Amino acid sequence: MTRAFTRYVRREPAALVAWAVLVVIVAVWAAATPNLGIVSLTNTFAQKLPLVMAAIGATIVIVSKGIDLSLGGTLTLVNVIIAHGTLTGGDPVPWIVVAMLAALAAGLLNGLLVAVLNLPALIVTLATQSVLLGIALYVLPTPGGALPEWFTNVPLQLVGPVPLVVLLLVIVPVVLWWPLRRSRFGTALYAVGNDEQAAFTSGVRVVRTRVLAYVLGAFFAGLGGVFITMNAGSGDPAIGVPYTLNAIAAAVLGGVALSGGRGTIAGPIAGALVLSFINNLLFSLGVNTYWQYLVTGVLLIGALAVPYALRRLRRRRRAVAGAASSTAAVTA
Repeated sequence: MTRAFTRYVRREPAALVAWAVLVVIVAVWAAATPNLGIVSLTNTFAQKLPLVMAAIGATIVIVSKGIDLSLGGTLTLVNVIIAHGTLTGGDPVPWIVVAMLAALAAGLLNGLLVAVLNLPALIVTLATQSVLLGIALYVLPTPGGALPEWFTNVPLQLVGPVPLVVLLLVIVPVVLWWPLRRSRFGTALYAVGNDEQAAFTSGVRVVRTRVLAYVLGAFFAGLGGVFITMNAGSGDPAIGVPYTLNAIAAAVLGGVALSGGRGTIAGPIAGALVLSFINNLLFSLGVNTYWQYLVTGVLLIGALAVPYALRRLRRRRRAVAGAASSTAAVTA
């Protein structure tokens, strides 16, 4: 167990840094927040779930050496479909199914355009984002919805003394991601991200892997849309716009390499929580919220600089050790 953790830390130092920063932020926030009880704590964590899900989706795509700028549009579309379906008091469950199918269709479209037609992912997913937001605006021109109380209370439930939302932060990644990571698809995903040509030579189905990456990314963004609907209790055709870049930022903050092939979802989960809790912390400290942008920028620069510096330090040590070994061999 200790060896496995040590290997993980060496392989993903940025993820450890993200979790350390999160612990500090949450501790200071808890100390600075008066009358912090189980209800307010549950509400706070429930607000973080959508970004956590979107960050997981962004991570899967980035690991495959792609990018998805339509995650916020997918989240929005799921939100408005559920809200529109319940405008007349309908059951949200079948509309959740419809909304998630729409999310998977959006991911499949992105995957086909990028992997099959070999179109640039940045432009394709940006265009898809515009299309999805346009459809969302057509489905629900103005914010609204009549979601039942039992649906909006789901994240606030307790499982014993533990809020359900906290369990979801653990269960969803473990149940959905852990088996995928250890499957043939997970191996193929990282292989494609590391070196697409080498993966193809090794027999990996590159096109299928890249398409599935976009589909899975949209699936997790869709889950974010379901959770944000539970939190808001209504629909809004612009609700998911900020989540696209924040999800990618959370992935980078958690140590996912934009060059592909490296990173885990543990880091991005911490990154998403860090980005979310910054606003809570500044509010509790009475600091103007515009400082959030400054702090977020500094954290992202640090997330990029620290792992890079550590890798350079390791390479230098190896080079010095290799030179010392060569000198000793020549002397002998």
